[in-house]
Amino acid sequence: MVVRGLGAVAVVVAGGLVLAGCASGSSSQARSSSVASGLSSPTALVSIGSPAPSNAAERSRVQAVTELARRLLAQVVVPEGSKELGGQSVGAQTAAQMSLDDDMLGVADSWTVPETVDTVLTYVQHHLPDGLTWDGSIGADVVIYRAKAEAADEGAMVQIAVAPDPAGATDLHVDVSDVWQPLRPATAHVPATVTGATLVRRTGVIMSPPPPTTVSLHVGADVARHIAALLNALPSEAGGPPDAGGGADTTITVTFDGDPSKTQYVVAGSFYDAVTVRAPSQALPTLSGAGDLDNYLEGLF
Repeated sequence: MVVRGLGAVAVVVAGGLVLAGCASGSSSQARSSSVASGLSSPTALVSIGSPAPSNAAERSRVQAVTELARRLLAQVVVPEGSKELGGQSVGAQTAAQMSLDDDMLGVADSWTVPETVDTVLTYVQHHLPDGLTWDGSIGADVVIYRAKAEAADEGAMVQIAVAPDPAGATDLHVDVSDVWQPLRPATAHVPATVTGATLVRRTGVIMSPPPPTTVSLHVGADVARHIAALLNALPSEAGGPPDAGGGADTTITVTFDGDPSKTQYVVAGSFYDAVTVRAPSQALPTLSGAGDLDNYLEGLF
């Protein structure tokens, strides 16, 4: 599980309130759907780690991801006889409470079920919304599923947690969390007219001995424009990993000839799989999915 956006810790911890205690708390019977009533209202958590949805296009993305999370939760089916607890946490912490992502939103609900832990977990796993794939587990009593990522989101996470109830039943908690993807501003694209590029490959972490080593390489217009095309095809990432210029063991910094903005693109593969965009005059979002770009750049050295 990749942890990103370390600057958002305080925001996301506070965001635990979004997932718990906002529902009606009624003890309604669960029938064909898990959330006929009492669903908490999801809230977009926006930190200083990534841009706020300040225009209509991005607000529509937040709304779309909000609706997706609510729909997925509403499609989870729980056993007959379940009594709704109103979203309070049970067992392990929820995915959204543990995550350090920026721009996360989430909804949750919980129930007490007059069945054993294994029976409840198996039942819910066999009555999940279509299109989810298994994405891991935390111990024996927490399972995680993920929906396919779309243009507006990172891919919703559905986490199911079960725990024995002191009264002899089973407490069940389901939360759905997702991260909306910011739009790339026009200024975050490399001009198609660049005439070359300088690549600086740095190996070694700045804060750890021995000091990092660097190798520089200059490429011509054709290669530079291919690199630009790969960069321009990458999506923005909400928040992003720790600064690729200081965290990864190996980074490749690209600066383009003929780009008046003098923007630098710090590419980090492997665990990071991201590009930190350094523009002198403005803050630009991190780019994600940089594996193919990193492999191409490595092949030039």
